[in-house]
Amino acid sequence: MKKVTIEMACSINGLIATEDGNEDFLSYRGWEIMIEFLKEYDVLIWGRKTWDNILSWGKEYLKDLENINLIILSNETGRKDEFPNVTYCSSIDNCLKLCEKMKYEKLFISGGATINNAFMEKAIVDNIILNYNPFVLNRGIPLFKGNYFENKLKLEKVVKEKDDIVQVHYSVIKEEI
Repeated sequence: MKKVTIEMACSINGLIATEDGNEDFLSYRGWEIMIEFLKEYDVLIWGRKTWDNILSWGKEYLKDLENINLIILSNETGRKDEFPNVTYCSSIDNCLKLCEKMKYEKLFISGGATINNAFMEKAIVDNIILNYNPFVLNRGIPLFKGNYFENKLKLEKVVKEKDDIVQVHYSVIKEEI
Protein backbone atom coordinates (compact mmCIF):
# COMPACT_ATOMS: atom_id res chain seq x y z
CA MET A 1 0.00 0.00 0.00
CA LYS A 2 1.49 3.33 -1.08
CA LYS A 3 1.32 6.51 0.97
CA VAL A 4 1.11 9.61 -1.21
CA THR A 5 1.44 13.07 0.33
CA ILE A 6 1.28 16.48 -1.30
CA GLU A 7 3.13 19.16 0.67
CA MET A 8 3.34 22.78 -0.42
CA ALA A 9 4.27 26.21 0.85
CA CYS A 10 1.83 28.90 -0.23
CA SER A 11 0.39 32.31 0.49
CA ILE A 12 -2.59 32.45 2.85
CA ASN A 13 -4.86 32.44 -0.19
CA GLY A 14 -3.31 29.31 -1.70
CA LEU A 15 -0.89 30.66 -4.31
CA ILE A 16 2.47 28.90 -4.61
CA ALA A 17 4.23 31.51 -6.77
CA THR A 18 3.67 34.79 -8.58
CA GLU A 19 2.43 34.68 -12.17
CA ASP A 20 6.03 34.57 -13.43
CA GLY A 21 6.96 31.71 -11.06
CA ASN A 22 8.75 33.78 -8.42
CA GLU A 23 8.65 32.27 -4.91
CA ASP A 24 10.62 34.95 -3.02
CA PHE A 25 7.66 35.65 -0.71
CA LEU A 26 7.96 32.14 0.77
CA SER A 27 9.96 31.69 3.97
CA TYR A 28 13.15 29.60 3.97
CA ARG A 29 11.48 27.73 6.84
CA GLY A 30 9.25 26.05 4.25
CA TRP A 31 12.33 24.47 2.68
CA GLU A 32 13.52 23.26 6.08
CA ILE A 33 10.08 21.77 6.81
CA MET A 34 10.11 19.88 3.50
CA ILE A 35 13.61 18.50 4.14
CA GLU A 36 12.51 17.32 7.61
CA PHE A 37 9.44 15.57 6.18
CA LEU A 38 11.53 13.85 3.50
CA LYS A 39 13.26 11.76 6.16
CA GLU A 40 10.00 9.79 6.37
CA TYR A 41 9.56 9.27 2.60
CA ASP A 42 11.17 7.13 -0.10
CA VAL A 43 11.07 9.63 -2.95
CA LEU A 44 10.41 13.30 -3.72
CA ILE A 45 8.46 14.00 -6.92
CA TRP A 46 8.63 17.40 -8.60
CA GLY A 47 7.70 18.85 -11.95
CA ARG A 48 10.38 20.18 -14.29
CA LYS A 49 9.61 23.86 -13.59
CA THR A 50 9.96 23.31 -9.84
CA TRP A 51 13.24 21.42 -10.39
CA ASP A 52 14.59 24.17 -12.66
CA ASN A 53 13.73 26.73 -9.95
CA ILE A 54 15.61 24.69 -7.34
CA LEU A 55 18.63 24.37 -9.64
CA SER A 56 18.75 28.17 -9.91
CA TRP A 57 18.74 28.66 -6.13
CA GLY A 58 22.31 27.52 -5.54
CA LYS A 59 24.45 24.68 -4.30
CA GLU A 60 23.35 24.85 -0.65
CA TYR A 61 19.85 23.76 -1.67
CA LEU A 62 21.20 20.95 -3.85
CA LYS A 63 23.40 19.74 -0.99
CA ASP A 64 20.23 19.22 1.09
CA LEU A 65 18.96 16.87 -1.63
CA GLU A 66 22.07 14.69 -2.00
CA ASN A 67 20.63 11.67 -0.18
CA ILE A 68 17.05 12.02 -1.40
CA ASN A 69 15.63 10.03 -4.31
CA LEU A 70 14.12 12.48 -6.79
CA ILE A 71 11.78 11.91 -9.70
CA ILE A 72 11.27 14.83 -12.06
CA LEU A 73 8.19 14.72 -14.26
CA SER A 74 9.08 16.28 -17.59
CA ASN A 75 8.40 16.03 -21.30
CA GLU A 76 12.17 16.44 -21.74
CA THR A 77 12.69 12.68 -21.48
CA GLY A 78 16.29 12.71 -22.72
CA ARG A 79 17.38 15.25 -20.15
CA LYS A 80 20.18 14.27 -17.81
CA ASP A 81 21.62 16.07 -14.81
CA GLU A 82 24.85 15.44 -12.98
CA PHE A 83 22.89 14.15 -10.00
CA PRO A 84 22.84 10.36 -9.62
CA ASN A 85 19.75 10.51 -7.37
CA VAL A 86 17.57 12.20 -10.05
CA THR A 87 15.41 10.26 -12.51
CA TYR A 88 13.21 11.78 -15.20
CA CYS A 89 9.78 10.40 -16.08
CA SER A 90 7.55 11.55 -18.91
CA SER A 91 4.21 10.84 -17.21
CA ILE A 92 2.52 10.12 -13.91
CA ASP A 93 1.93 6.53 -15.05
CA ASN A 94 5.65 6.04 -15.83
CA CYS A 95 6.49 7.63 -12.48
CA LEU A 96 4.20 5.23 -10.61
CA LYS A 97 5.66 2.24 -12.50
CA LEU A 98 9.16 3.39 -11.57
CA CYS A 99 8.12 3.80 -7.92
CA GLU A 100 6.75 0.26 -7.95
CA LYS A 101 9.94 -1.09 -9.57
CA MET A 102 12.14 0.77 -7.04
CA LYS A 103 9.84 -0.33 -4.18
CA TYR A 104 9.12 3.26 -3.17
CA GLU A 105 6.14 3.02 -0.83
CA LYS A 106 6.04 6.58 0.52
CA LEU A 107 5.76 9.24 -2.19
CA PHE A 108 6.19 12.94 -1.42
CA ILE A 109 4.82 15.35 -4.03
CA SER A 110 5.83 18.99 -3.72
CA GLY A 111 4.94 20.80 -6.89
CA GLY A 112 4.16 22.35 -9.03
CA ALA A 113 0.51 23.05 -9.59
CA THR A 114 0.16 20.77 -12.64
CA ILE A 115 1.88 17.84 -10.91
CA ASN A 116 -0.20 18.30 -7.75
CA ASN A 117 -3.33 18.34 -9.89
CA ALA A 118 -2.35 15.23 -11.87
CA PHE A 119 -1.85 13.17 -8.70
CA MET A 120 -5.18 14.38 -7.29
CA GLU A 121 -6.92 13.46 -10.55
CA LYS A 122 -5.60 9.90 -10.16
CA ALA A 123 -7.29 9.78 -6.72
CA ILE A 124 -4.18 8.32 -5.08
CA VAL A 125 -3.28 11.16 -2.69
CA ASP A 126 -3.70 10.28 0.98
CA ASN A 127 -2.57 13.49 2.69
CA ILE A 128 -2.14 17.17 1.93
CA ILE A 129 0.09 19.36 4.07
CA LEU A 130 -0.02 23.10 3.45
CA ASN A 131 2.42 25.60 4.93
CA TYR A 132 0.58 28.93 4.80
CA ASN A 133 3.07 31.81 4.69
CA PRO A 134 1.98 35.22 6.03
CA PHE A 135 1.63 36.79 2.60
CA VAL A 136 -1.22 37.59 0.21
CA LEU A 137 -1.05 37.71 -3.58
CA ASN A 138 -3.99 38.64 -5.75
CA ARG A 139 -2.58 36.79 -8.79
CA GLY A 140 -0.27 33.87 -9.19
CA ILE A 141 0.08 30.13 -9.56
CA PRO A 142 -2.48 28.12 -7.55
CA LEU A 143 -1.85 24.92 -5.57
CA PHE A 144 -3.65 22.91 -8.26
CA LYS A 145 -3.91 23.60 -11.99
CA GLY A 146 -5.34 21.28 -14.63
CA ASN A 147 -8.41 19.16 -15.22
CA TYR A 148 -11.30 19.42 -12.81
CA PHE A 149 -11.39 17.27 -9.71
CA GLU A 150 -12.90 17.60 -6.28
CA ASN A 151 -12.13 15.96 -2.97
CA LYS A 152 -13.39 16.27 0.54
CA LEU A 153 -10.67 16.63 3.18
CA LYS A 154 -10.52 15.90 6.89
CA LEU A 155 -8.52 18.24 9.11
CA GLU A 156 -5.95 16.22 11.05
CA LYS A 157 -3.89 18.89 12.80
CA VAL A 158 -2.70 22.50 12.74
CA VAL A 159 0.83 23.54 13.75
CA LYS A 160 2.10 27.07 14.34
CA GLU A 161 5.57 27.07 12.82
CA LYS A 162 8.43 29.57 12.93
CA ASP A 163 8.21 32.70 10.75
CA ASP A 164 4.43 32.91 11.34
CA ILE A 165 3.79 29.90 9.10
CA VAL A 166 0.62 27.95 9.83
CA GLN A 167 0.94 24.30 8.82
CA VAL A 168 -2.31 22.48 8.14
CA HIS A 169 -2.50 18.68 7.76
CA TYR A 170 -5.43 17.10 5.93
CA SER A 171 -6.27 13.55 5.01
CA VAL A 172 -8.02 13.01 1.70
CA ILE A 173 -11.37 11.27 2.03
CA LYS A 174 -11.55 8.59 -0.61
CA GLU A 175 -15.03 8.01 -1.97
CA GLU A 176 -16.13 4.39 -2.26
CA ILE A 177 -17.34 3.50 -5.74
